[in-house]
Amino acid sequence: MTDLMGSTAHELLAQVLARYGSIDVFIARLHAVLDTPTVERPGAVVPAAGGRHRLSEPTGTVPMTTTAPPRPSG
Repeated sequence: MTDLMGSTAHELLAQVLARYGSIDVFIARLHAVLDTPTVERPGAVVPAAGGRHRLSEPTGTVPMTTTAPPRPSG
């Protein structure tokens, strides 16, 4: 029976050793990358209420009502 986890681990070890030369160099590189400070981006600014894209009734029109629509006759 083939151990899939074992073969994957061996492949990973072979790739790490081929690229970095040793596990110690790989771990040191990993720590250096993880210990660098994170760059914080400013948060999104929420626009103030109103403005030209505000949803509202156009000027000079009758506002919408909340009554039921008329029933068709017939």
